[in-house]
Amino acid sequence: MYIRSEEEVDALIEEMMKKGKGKYITQSVTFRRDSERQMLLLKKVLMSSESFSGFTRELLAEKFNKIDVNND
Repeated sequence: MYIRSEEEVDALIEEMMKKGKGKYITQSVTFRRDSERQMLLLKKVLMSSESFSGFTRELLAEKFNKIDVNND
């Protein structure tokens, strides 16, 4: 179950593309410095992948199980 329709998301992405500059749309993740769990998660990601964004794209592709993230 999704919380937004595909049309709503298309509009959100279009707005991001208009506002942003360059080749990429950036979405961020924050980690609390005083959270042992969050720091451990960040450490594991950085130990497991060459880049945080690459790891995240792979994780998202696995979650939705349809998109080849290596094509772009």
